[in-house]
Amino acid sequence: MERRTGETAAEYLERIPEFAVKKSDRNTVRGFLNRLGNPDKGMKIFHVAGTNGKGSVCSFLSSVLKEAGISHGMFTSPHLTDIRERFMINGAMVSEALFSEAFEAIYREVEGWIREGNPHPTYFEFLFYMGMWMFSESRIKLLVLETGMGGLKDVTNVIEEPLVSVITSISVDHTAFLGKTIPEIASHKAGIIKAGCPVVYDAASKPAAAVFKAQAEKMGSKAYAVGPIPYRAGEESLNINVTYQGEQTAFEVPFSAPYQAVNAALAIKALEVSGLLLDAKTVQCGIRSMHWPARMEQILPGVYLDGAHNEDGIRAFLTAACLLKERKNPKETRILFSVASDKDYKSMLQEIGERLEPEVCILTGMDNHRVLPMAELYEAAGAAFKTGTRIQCCQTVKEALVPFLEGHEENTLSFIVGSLYLAGEIREWMESRKEEPDRREEKK
Repeated sequence: MERRTGETAAEYLERIPEFAVKKSDRNTVRGFLNRLGNPDKGMKIFHVAGTNGKGSVCSFLSSVLKEAGISHGMFTSPHLTDIRERFMINGAMVSEALFSEAFEAIYREVEGWIREGNPHPTYFEFLFYMGMWMFSESRIKLLVLETGMGGLKDVTNVIEEPLVSVITSISVDHTAFLGKTIPEIASHKAGIIKAGCPVVYDAASKPAAAVFKAQAEKMGSKAYAVGPIPYRAGEESLNINVTYQGEQTAFEVPFSAPYQAVNAALAIKALEVSGLLLDAKTVQCGIRSMHWPARMEQILPGVYLDGAHNEDGIRAFLTAACLLKERKNPKETRILFSVASDKDYKSMLQEIGERLEPEVCILTGMDNHRVLPMAELYEAAGAAFKTGTRIQCCQTVKEALVPFLEGHEENTLSFIVGSLYLAGEIREWMESRKEEPDRREEKK
């Protein structure tokens, strides 16, 4: 597919789903990487799969590696506001210059690839190739790599000998691609387990854990089950004690959400079995300093943003939200909600209504083609919430933020949840607020 005159890299990338929808198999992906000089071959890679928590585990790993002074890259998805968020080197987004160079390099290769009769890479494949090119050009030898979807047939599963495979919590999501049961979905995630390479997995789901254990035995891989993880909750953090290098060690996790306890523990165990031999103090400092946007992130006093976007994610969010509600005893609880059309939004809203019991619910559209029609969302909210809950509909996030924030008072607890796309729009709004004082100064 040719670029349009004057088309930027970002514009071209956004158009890829229009003409490239079929995923490439592993041999095809390997064929393209071969054109790039097989950049993955010289890297030690933490390969992370799962339904929920992948990004958090990756970020915990990256934070510790940064604290240890180890040069490394990280590839995650999706991004919230800037596509470069997907590509991190030593904890920072890649530069615009490097991003542009990577796009041009991959685009040139794609042109030759297509002339040879091969299909155009999908959106995610193109970004994966860009990431591997950037990490290789930056002399990165250690990579934290998150799968896109699934595991077995994921583009990233071209990796042959990961340093450690990590599998986070498993729940029902992407059923059209991964199956409708936990064991079916777990079997896809277990596809990242490679012969002789250690695997660390969340053992909370017994059916999923059984799949991971069996696959590890089949592949001759050492398997390390993690969880559940007891914790002590503070105002904005958790305290956990886990075994690290044979000793019980205390770690401070900088989130109030209980689900981050097991995510931190997964990262700690992965680091322990990696052979990197990091001392406990370094790991403690790295875990404590981790920052990951839109994971029970307090964006304003009493206003929390969470990217939970499926049933299990919502349940984990609600556990954290209800703890906050119990601790703060607010005069009013408010929620701003939107959801993609392929999610079980009725169950999500039902859980929110039953457990959080908000006095106010504001429903909003999103700037995304997958957004659920407002009429369907309103009907589901009406069925899920108590008669006393005030429900309001807005077509855009900007419109919704006006009543949502105007109604937020000192003794109010407010949550924004339902979609990572929603979280992205909220963070764009936050960035625009930061820029407004600068604009006012320019006008003076």
